[in-house]
Amino acid sequence: MEHVLGQSLELAERGHIDEALERLNAFLEKSRGCDHDRRFARRVAHVRAMILSDAGRYAEAEQACKAWAQLGFTRVSERWEHGFETALALDALGRPREALAALEDALGHRDPYLFSVGEKLVALVELSEKLGQPVDPKWQSLAEAVAEAYGIEMPAHESLAERMLALAEMTREMLPKCARDSENDDRTRKPPQLDE
Repeated sequence: MEHVLGQSLELAERGHIDEALERLNAFLEKSRGCDHDRRFARRVAHVRAMILSDAGRYAEAEQACKAWAQLGFTRVSERWEHGFETALALDALGRPREALAALEDALGHRDPYLFSVGEKLVALVELSEKLGQPVDPKWQSLAEAVAEAYGIEMPAHESLAERMLALAEMTREMLPKCARDSENDDRTRKPPQLDE
């Protein structure tokens, strides 16, 4: 699956959008009999939405997001990615209010791991600004959870929007603290000794 998805993304990057989509469709067709939990279908739906959005085919990307949602979500991170992709398409279609609602709905489901949340925080700030409104204070707790998950101090800016943008910038290249701790444990763990 990852090989086919990688090939499709490469084709899309070279401007061969329809060929990339055909490759995804062919993969789905071949895997239909073994995709009982619809994991492949959800992953392909995500990549399809990304490809269409990146190609500027926003109406199709919106439809791809709707089809993706019908498959359901097994992890909060999938819901977050779906909300983000939906928001990108809706915003590009000139519907920022719907875009913000889609993103806020997705972020309302709390991901305990908070991986790659920075771009979602930035989108939340940008959509709020586009609508001429401050970021809803209800997202303060999400920003605080991100700072805690990454083991950093909450940025000391005046507005929530500024704090969220600074937080996104600070965490852009970082792993959350739990992942860093796990990585450090792996490095310090001694290999098991063999009995003589």
